[in-house]
Amino acid sequence: MAPMANISNTRGASSDPRARRTRALLRAAVLDLSMEKDLDGITMSNIAERAEVNRATVYLHYKDREDLLLDATESTMEGVVEAARACRLIADAHALSDTTPVHLISLFAQVDKHRAVYRRMLGEDGSQRFAARFERLLAQAWFEQLLTETPPGAFDETALLVRAHFLSGAMLAVIGRWTRGEFDGEGEDGMGVAEVADLTWALIRGRG
Repeated sequence: MAPMANISNTRGASSDPRARRTRALLRAAVLDLSMEKDLDGITMSNIAERAEVNRATVYLHYKDREDLLLDATESTMEGVVEAARACRLIADAHALSDTTPVHLISLFAQVDKHRAVYRRMLGEDGSQRFAARFERLLAQAWFEQLLTETPPGAFDETALLVRAHFLSGAMLAVIGRWTRGEFDGEGEDGMGVAEVADLTWALIRGRG
């Protein structure tokens, strides 16, 4: 079976360094603002002001706020996917360590840093394109390491691919609902990074 195709974000592939720099400034601006206020309250003018460019410049690179949000959120995926890749998986889930990997805790910490953006993009009215890309990148990371860690012939590659997508789909569901506060009990401060990481690891190990 051929390896899963890698998907790269080509939006910022312009050869013009000024255009790449401007898009980087705009992505950073909307992510910074998302940590300060609700996304619905962020305007293109706010983004332009934070990035120190004029409003017309924003529209030269992005058709609207959602387009910019998609690109900015995709830029946060790299760290999350690499954290997932570092959580070493083996085909026999019951043989995994009881201790939650620090990289899984890091994964949720990175999501929490941009909680408002993930809540929006993985919500009911979010971006299907973002969700599909995120799921595929997570599945790719886990499929590749399952292939590496599994003795030849021990498991069919198709079975490993199904497991990788099962895990990545479950991870998206957990992240989406966690960022929306659906796991927070009444009167509680909310489920923290370490707690959601521990519960997720237990489920990955088949101990939930």
